[in-house]
Amino acid sequence: MKHPALYTSKGCVPRPNGRSLLSGAIGKLLPVLLLASSLTLAPSIQAALDPAVENLNQLITENRYEEAYTLSRQMLAEFEGDPEFDFLFGLAALEAGRPNEAVFAFERLAFQYPDQQRVKLELARAFFQTNNLAASRQLFTEVLDSNPEENVRVNVQAFLEQIDEREQTIAGSLSWYVNTNMGHDSNINSATELGIISTPIGDVELSPSGQSLDDSFMDLGTGFNFVNPLTKTSALNFSVNYNLHNNIDTDAFDIGVLSGEAGYAHLVNDLRLSYGLRGQLVELDGEEFQNSASLITTLQRSPGNGWSQAVTAAYSAVRYDDGINANASLRDVDQWLFSGILGKAMGNFNHTVSVYYGTEDEVKSTGKDNAQDFYGVAFSEQFQFRPEHIPYLRVSLHYTENKAPHVFFGKVRDDNTFSTSMGWIWRARRNMNITTDLTYTDNESNLDLYEYDRLKLQTGLRYQF
Repeated sequence: MKHPALYTSKGCVPRPNGRSLLSGAIGKLLPVLLLASSLTLAPSIQAALDPAVENLNQLITENRYEEAYTLSRQMLAEFEGDPEFDFLFGLAALEAGRPNEAVFAFERLAFQYPDQQRVKLELARAFFQTNNLAASRQLFTEVLDSNPEENVRVNVQAFLEQIDEREQTIAGSLSWYVNTNMGHDSNINSATELGIISTPIGDVELSPSGQSLDDSFMDLGTGFNFVNPLTKTSALNFSVNYNLHNNIDTDAFDIGVLSGEAGYAHLVNDLRLSYGLRGQLVELDGEEFQNSASLITTLQRSPGNGWSQAVTAAYSAVRYDDGINANASLRDVDQWLFSGILGKAMGNFNHTVSVYYGTEDEVKSTGKDNAQDFYGVAFSEQFQFRPEHIPYLRVSLHYTENKAPHVFFGKVRDDNTFSTSMGWIWRARRNMNITTDLTYTDNESNLDLYEYDRLKLQTGLRYQF
């Protein structure tokens, strides 16, 4: 793959055609050529363009955007992922009134070349036309912070003023999704494979139902998110999600999870602060098993140059229903959780490290052995193999220690859990992902009853509306 031509003002830049490049409220802005022509861009490599791509470039140079868009659609199968083509396709789609397709093309380029100002500007303009104002503002601001030439600065500032006006009047946005997964799990109940365990009263033989069970499964899920802007820097958001995990042969471990969240978020310079309430209901084999209510606050920061950071604090009241087990409520706890995430995008790679610490207090004094202290660390790596294909690897370590001796074994339980996942995300369409994932988990415990390993393979589809 060639490096992008990165399009100086004498290269692949559209010339004015006597009409405004933006419609409606932004029609009063100067042509977008003024945004791009004065930027200092990396020089093109000295390789000739493919004749078909050169023809597409010529159509755009002549402002024949509809023809360019039609031609670029015909070229997608062969050239998608080529930087020169992606840039030209994005321009053609944007000027022909298809900003969603333009976003897809420019996002591929921005992922590979995060420091190219021209790409940022075109992606920001495409985000603006799709009403993704937060993303548009961020990219325009990054260009403004780079101290561009005066005419570029003036036009970027004009876009930012238009974003301010839109954010004051824009209606709430609603998005929703459906997803499905199917696969096989070697240990659906996270139980030991041992047939006999040692106890204070001697060796005990476990029944088959107390040992690990393997089964195939299918997941079905759906949910929605509604965002209601209050001002240009604040918004309310509401979301509801439901997922049903159905084991094919063993109904006893079918799990349904219903969750809902309401939150408020606002911006302070480059910081995003959010506060939310979350409720969750878990059903096991169709009966209520657990419910929880949480207060959550998060501070996020994206300073640019590919970095992102977030810290979160959460308080949760976790309660178990006695309907399935008469003593289930002994597991009720109040939990505090603190976590931090650090991310860095570097070329085709995206690295993420997260750490967390949690502590629990028992609700009933006789259930103190169920309260835990826990902490862990996780690392994930994504690699953009091709624009629509992203393999990934995740590794995590989790440690827990209960706060009192186990009522039966007489020892304080402590566990070390290692988990790793590898998978592949295929972005089949802009709003549809297909993912295949293999996860291995190994739990080591000082109590034999809680030692287990687990291997799960699944593939699934998620469609966003």
